[in-house]
Amino acid sequence: MKAETFNRSPQVLVPYPGPSCEPGVQDVFLYLRPEANGVEIESTILRVIEHCPEYRRNIFLVYLANVPGGFILERHVVERYYQVQLAFAVHGKSLFTPAMRSEFSRWFGEPFESAPVIGAFEALRVFKMRPEELFDVWVDEAELLTLRGQTVKRYRGRYIVNYDVPALLHKNNRSTDIAAMVFRLNLGWDYFATLAEQMEAALAERGFLEHKRHVRRLFHYSRGPFQEIVDGCCYLCGVDGELLGLEHTSFGCYLLSNGMHEQDLRRLLTHPIALFEGEDGELRERNIFQHTAGDSYPEALAKLRGIRAQYLR
Repeated sequence: MKAETFNRSPQVLVPYPGPSCEPGVQDVFLYLRPEANGVEIESTILRVIEHCPEYRRNIFLVYLANVPGGFILERHVVERYYQVQLAFAVHGKSLFTPAMRSEFSRWFGEPFESAPVIGAFEALRVFKMRPEELFDVWVDEAELLTLRGQTVKRYRGRYIVNYDVPALLHKNNRSTDIAAMVFRLNLGWDYFATLAEQMEAALAERGFLEHKRHVRRLFHYSRGPFQEIVDGCCYLCGVDGELLGLEHTSFGCYLLSNGMHEQDLRRLLTHPIALFEGEDGELRERNIFQHTAGDSYPEALAKLRGIRAQYLR
């Protein structure tokens, strides 16, 4: 019986209709994290959407599925989802670009070259902690720096890169399912961010949220078009229960139809740190996920065309 339970395929409750080509449309993925999955939390989130005045006019639920933990483990979904953060958590200091090193030194007031910067997995050994213990270490904002999508936390004289990654990998197991959904809207990313705040308030009112800073431990939602692609590649399934490719996401389809090659897109998702030329002609180092957060598809494509160099690990 257990083997049958663990080998279940995703249960698609609302089948995905395929990518949208309508101007101004965005697809926002939302999924419950393993420790938060449950019917009550899921229904609370959906109730916020259903009570939204734009529901079924300018915002639609176009996909809903239950993705089993065994399926996620067998396909290494979490490792693929956090592949960039995982690389930094493993290799730590060696992956920092020159610009990241300079920003580190300015923030912490210590030369990067001599600073004891370690990856999260090394930190587990150094501090003799379990993944959840390292995940639960809270520090003042001055001790925390986000660089190109990577987090550096100063703790007990060490600088830990992506402290949360070991726990994120550890939290997923064969007995943990994840509820995944897609909302299609033409109201912009900011509008959905407002809905997410209402979801947070509803969860807090029902006692599911101990502290505001814990909200990201309950659910995740796409904050930009490139995040939409990654979310889709990891949690978007067809009616047969198999994962769909990036070309099935709305933004992925948009990029491919506007001349981008799939191989180049996959390379960008794997190596998202690049030098972008701005309107002033200056080159600036950015992570494509953060750089395009909140952008429309045309805005994100315009920034993509401004890439002049890319960092390959």
